Amino acid sequence: MPEEGKDTTFPSPFGRYTLVQRLAIGGMAEVFRAKILSTHGFEKLLVIKRILPNLAADKTFVSMFIDEAKLTAQLVHPKIVQVTDFGEVNGQYFIALEFVDGFDGLALLRSAAQKQVRLPVAICMFIAMEVLDALDYAHNAKDVDGKPMRLVHRDISPSNVFISQRGDVKLGDFGIAHAQERESKTQAGTLKGKYGYMSPEQVAGADLDCRSDLFAVAIVLAEMLMGKRLFTAQNDLDVLLMVRDGRLERFDKYGKDIPKALETIVRKGLAKNPDERFQTAAEFRDALHDLEFHFGLRVGPSDVGLLASDLFDKGPEAVERLKEHSRRWKIKSDGAPARRHGAHSPSRRGEGARPEETSVPIDMDDTDTDSSDGVEKAPAATVVVTALDDALAKSMSLVELDQYSTPAPTPAPGWTPALVDHLTGGLGTPSPLDSATPLPETSTYRATRGTGIRPILLGPPLDENQANLDGGATHANAPAGEQPVQPDHTGDLSLISTMRVIADLAVTAETGLIRFAHGKLVKDVYLVGGAPESVNSNMTGDRFGEYLVTRGFLRLSDLERALAEMPRFSGKLGESLVGLGLMKPLDVFRLLSQQVRERVMELFTWTEGEFSFFHGLENPVAAFPLGLNSFEILGAGVLALSYDFLASRFAPLAGFRPHAMPNPRINPEAFRLGPTPREVWGLLDGSRTLMEWTESFGSSDELLTFYRTLHLLVETSLAQFE
Repeated sequence: MPEEGKDTTFPSPFGRYTLVQRLAIGGMAEVFRAKILSTHGFEKLLVIKRILPNLAADKTFVSMFIDEAKLTAQLVHPKIVQVTDFGEVNGQYFIALEFVDGFDGLALLRSAAQKQVRLPVAICMFIAMEVLDALDYAHNAKDVDGKPMRLVHRDISPSNVFISQRGDVKLGDFGIAHAQERESKTQAGTLKGKYGYMSPEQVAGADLDCRSDLFAVAIVLAEMLMGKRLFTAQNDLDVLLMVRDGRLERFDKYGKDIPKALETIVRKGLAKNPDERFQTAAEFRDALHDLEFHFGLRVGPSDVGLLASDLFDKGPEAVERLKEHSRRWKIKSDGAPARRHGAHSPSRRGEGARPEETSVPIDMDDTDTDSSDGVEKAPAATVVVTALDDALAKSMSLVELDQYSTPAPTPAPGWTPALVDHLTGGLGTPSPLDSATPLPETSTYRATRGTGIRPILLGPPLDENQANLDGGATHANAPAGEQPVQPDHTGDLSLISTMRVIADLAVTAETGLIRFAHGKLVKDVYLVGGAPESVNSNMTGDRFGEYLVTRGFLRLSDLERALAEMPRFSGKLGESLVGLGLMKPLDVFRLLSQQVRERVMELFTWTEGEFSFFHGLENPVAAFPLGLNSFEILGAGVLALSYDFLASRFAPLAGFRPHAMPNPRINPEAFRLGPTPREVWGLLDGSRTLMEWTESFGSSDELLTFYRTLHLLVETSLAQFE
């Protein structure tokens, strides 16, 4: 068995195959061009993807690899790279894949950037439609028993779009695709896809459906049209923020000359809210096809192949031919083509009539385009294979992928308000209230308002190892002689619940600090637009580092190392963990959000203590904008409440009648608990007492669901007792 890290002599026998050339190697697998020989001189080229020797003994990884083979073998479509074999040779598992003699989308984009031209709009649309056609099949594929597989690719990117020399487009690397009943489950928090090609819900760790793939296709289409990366920054955490918030500044800047009708389609594909995107790959594909017909375009594989041969041609005449492509495919500003496909100009290769092209040359002084000689141009006959796996995807890092478009200028250290302007998520961003606008009238609010934004810090010091990526930073005590900051509102948690407080502040989109105290326990929740930005605490167990260790995400020795090295990373624990290679950016991003959610949800069980709200008080420490949604946290928090807790809360109200409030101030769907909140809200007509309601349920699970939903509706003022 060959040892990892040692070169293999080629050609090398491998079972019934012969390995001809190693094409790529990653942390989990290696890929070879290979051939199979048979009688009478029969020979066929293919690709072998083989687990690295050091992972062959890892049963979990081998199981995942087998799942991949079984999954992708069931996908038989001319626009999907086909699996031809699976097996084991001397303890090494492998997948044999269709060989695509050509190039991938990344090579195409790089070559266009090097020659300072953009791909013709018609070619971009054609490639996107071919990928969507493959996804339409994959998303609706059924297994051998005829059951829907509900497949989501999860790794659509230019490097996974393969194009043969004649121009056939194929989608590859379903290696991290997820089917509903997949046998092996990947570890929570691990990398799923490349950061710049994820969907917002993928970044947030939410459940994915086919619409996540459509977002990624829209990214690829936008990048082909612009000739630049859509989501790019100097570090991975910033990229994740851009994707999560659906920030399209670069598309706004570099997509100005895209035909408006096509721009509208791309923007719909890039909608942050999945409900606002195309709902199926077929719908997205057909929208592009209808526009292609409107433009009078007729594009086929040969058009892609001919253009690519000129892009990869290193000869001096290639640039002139590309300019000719631009003239022939040019689309007018009103969206109409310069000439319909009926008025063809002859091809330079005598291939007959060809449609007109639009390929807007990139301005030579465009500093965002990388045309350095350090990027090797891909030849037209580049051998293309499916991407390795997550580890190989990592080797195609942001720096490498960005060689056809360098990162945007990095903002100054610290988070600006622009990074938190989407914190209310899919609910829309409520208009911020004027500093003089009071909270909803509640008898338990008992303080006069203050004077607006005050940067005065509150003591005592809280959470020396703060959750929000600031590591060892602490609150400073107020300067000597400074008057204590007076809260705008205070309340007793035995009279008004934490859930009611959070809901009131979310509805009014308040920004400021809300401090919860119970004895010596203190938790500070900083809000931006009504959503939690960070939670600081004087409880050691609430620290982010301890959270990672106790949950098994990090070893104590690694935490100690990260804390010691924090001065090298702006004093931020999260950046230290990433910079030292101890955690992946996506893991830090998701776990931090998860921890802050949990720390807010813990407050929902507090039935004693007090709260104080300081309107406009800003977090004295730079906080990582988490993009949390208060209403979703309320919904998740109520699901964590036990039957005993709820039964004790409702016991004094058994003889009262719950009824729904008309014109609810919060959409019941905002809690993201499905149809249940609205259904219960619609049933509460005041005709039955709580006791009568509880006696009407046939199981304890039904009663618990009712209790939780009723508690949520009452505490958010969507229902009340009479």
